[in-house]
Amino acid sequence: MPPEKHALLGASSAERWLNCPPSARLGEQFPDTASSHAAAGTLAHAIAELKARKYFTEPMSTRSFNSRLKKLKEDPNYDKGMDAVTDTYLEHLKSLAMSYGSVQPFVALETRVNFEDYVPEGFGTADCVIIGADRMCVVDYKNGAGVLVAAEANPQMMLYALGALKVFAPIYGDAIRNIHLSIVQPNAGGIREWGCTVDDLREWGETVVKPVASLAWEGKGNFAPGDWCRFCRARARCSARAKQMLELEPLKGAIPEGNSCDPEDSVLTDAQVGDVLTRALDLEAWVKDLKDYALTASLRGHQIAGWKAVEGRSSREWADQDAAFTTLQDRGIPEALLWERKPASVAGLEKALGKKDFEEASSGLVVKRPGKPALVPGSDKRPPYSPAAAAFEAVTADG
Repeated sequence: MPPEKHALLGASSAERWLNCPPSARLGEQFPDTASSHAAAGTLAHAIAELKARKYFTEPMSTRSFNSRLKKLKEDPNYDKGMDAVTDTYLEHLKSLAMSYGSVQPFVALETRVNFEDYVPEGFGTADCVIIGADRMCVVDYKNGAGVLVAAEANPQMMLYALGALKVFAPIYGDAIRNIHLSIVQPNAGGIREWGCTVDDLREWGETVVKPVASLAWEGKGNFAPGDWCRFCRARARCSARAKQMLELEPLKGAIPEGNSCDPEDSVLTDAQVGDVLTRALDLEAWVKDLKDYALTASLRGHQIAGWKAVEGRSSREWADQDAAFTTLQDRGIPEALLWERKPASVAGLEKALGKKDFEEASSGLVVKRPGKPALVPGSDKRPPYSPAAAAFEAVTADG
């Protein structure tokens, strides 16, 4: 399970403070607002941990396991989809353990790791550490679907690995030479892996992490807005980010000056449209953060110049549904009008049954239709949409 207390320069926020050192201290001024997605992620972590403990480190009867699992499933954030994704995590751990061949590796779960040699008061919790021969595997489970997390040179995972090396140094000494990092993210692409040598990892810690962490701890260095602003507590009110968004230079040159009398200069070319959209992506995200902050601040009594919070569209509901329906029928309203019957969607039934049970029950009954076209940046890994190909693409059976 993730630790209740978070380090100022935690591994999970390393990408941000390594790129923007003073953001760590700036963020202390703002509350940490946990979302329902975070609560669901914490629950999925707990289920994944229980399954891994039963298999690797904590012998327990089926009755005991089921009892503990049942208690977790009583959480309001639980859905049956968590069964399949946490099974994916367990299967990956099994495959890593088997990769050591006849050597039975050491397996540690939810290990508190300390990387203070590189980061002031730096600590974190590694979901799984597997050690055997000259190789150490560090695995992290991520439940989120919105942001795909890469394993290659991932600073969070590399800090976990540095911390794990220190934790297990009294046992293994310098025997560990190679590091293997895995991110298991079943809801966003599956499993991603990357490896490096211990020497390269430690060099990164000394030359990259250590000097920047020192600046971040003291609140020094230069603010540097970027993709890492996404999870910064100060993202809405950070003046450095605001300056970057409001300066003219990012949009300057997107629309070259021309002859205003020339009809060709009266409309944007396709190239100019693409250029403006690319430059405006960060601006769009920033404006949303500003609106979210302004609404929260207004509700707390702050005055946001030119803006105010108002009551949204009201909704109506039955004061007491059972009593209301009984009274309505007494007043001559047919019962058939009081209840709606509609078919369950494929996604809805899969969530209710769980992926495995759904696949067994729906075999041969589901078809997969092409998705609607969507506009995405050119860096997206999906192939370009072809209207011609889509027109002749056959509807495929799913399962």
